[in-house]
Amino acid sequence: MLSRGYDLAFAQPRLPCEDEFGEMDEATCNVFYDPAMNEWLRFRGLDRAPPFGFLNLGMLAYLGGGEALSQVQIGEFPVLAWAGSVAFVLWRSVYLVKQVATRNRMLVTFDWIKSVLFGRDMTRL
Repeated sequence: MLSRGYDLAFAQPRLPCEDEFGEMDEATCNVFYDPAMNEWLRFRGLDRAPPFGFLNLGMLAYLGGGEALSQVQIGEFPVLAWAGSVAFVLWRSVYLVKQVATRNRMLVTFDWIKSVLFGRDMTRL
């Protein structure tokens, strides 16, 4: 994130519509200032929104030709790292599970079966 000239650790950043004295022009600040959000944060006992936290669960990469790479971890602790056809099975299973609708899962499964049986080049059928 760009710091834009202020230290994020100590000072609350100024809104773009504030002048050097911290005064806000209401017509300009309506775009940047959301009083409903501030009330909601105060109601929850927060002065500002909590910082974003990212939980790294690992990476999966499809390489083609039935091969993939996988690195599964929880936070900073690696759980497993596979490559090849075993990682490809893991990649396909995660891809299938991540489909939201059952219809999409079925369509993806049938597309994979069609590509195994007939290949990907449909121009010669």
